[in-house]
Amino acid sequence: MAQAPGSQAPDFPALAGVPRRLWHQNLSILRNRRLHRMLELSGIDLRFGLPRPGDGVLVWGRSPTAWRGEALAARHNLPLIRVEDAFLRSLHPGRAKGEAPLGLLIDPVGVHFDSASPSRLEEILQSDDLQNSNILARAEAAIQRIKHLHLSKYNNCDPDRPPPDPGFVLVVDQTRGDAAIRHAGASTATFRLMLEAALRDHPDKRIVIRTHPETAAGLRPGHFGAGDAQGRVTLLTSPVSPHHLLSAAAAV
Repeated sequence: MAQAPGSQAPDFPALAGVPRRLWHQNLSILRNRRLHRMLELSGIDLRFGLPRPGDGVLVWGRSPTAWRGEALAARHNLPLIRVEDAFLRSLHPGRAKGEAPLGLLIDPVGVHFDSASPSRLEEILQSDDLQNSNILARAEAAIQRIKHLHLSKYNNCDPDRPPPDPGFVLVVDQTRGDAAIRHAGASTATFRLMLEAALRDHPDKRIVIRTHPETAAGLRPGHFGAGDAQGRVTLLTSPVSPHHLLSAAAAV
């Protein structure tokens, strides 16, 4: 049965506030058949062109082309919906042979890594009943399952590979130019300050820099390299489970 324009997707509570029909003006999104299919399965009709009253406008996170959709939504006074890779994204990074995400974040408020504006996740944390025992039990069960299965954003780690000997300080790298850095109010200099702080605040401990999976795969440069592996500092590029690393670290 055809859906009325602008109607909501009542079967998915997480999509509250998301119109059933979304429009975009982005050629990359137009060619992304996986994205179209995932939204279709979520009850969303994604179209290319000018929106109609009661519909919404879709953009990809805070991408360099998102401003087009932002302007379109503002011009027509329509909801702006941002999509991003899910927190549990895929086996390999997206740039590794174009590996598509296995899930999406669909946010009618903002984007979770932008510290300058709210997101749906922030609203949930501020307004939902986080003292509800059923919610807390469900969250704890999910946490334990994620840890047991060694799940992360990228999942090509080897759970049987041991981490470095316990007691180290873990420094986590990110790829250069990532939008999450800029929208967190950080910069390249922040990573240098982070390493300096780890060395200064923990003078008796080893420092382990965890290289980003895209950097380890040669896909994008990070902020640290072989030149930083001196003295107490080592660079970890092997696919050790992040859960093993967090458990063995004295500080992060």
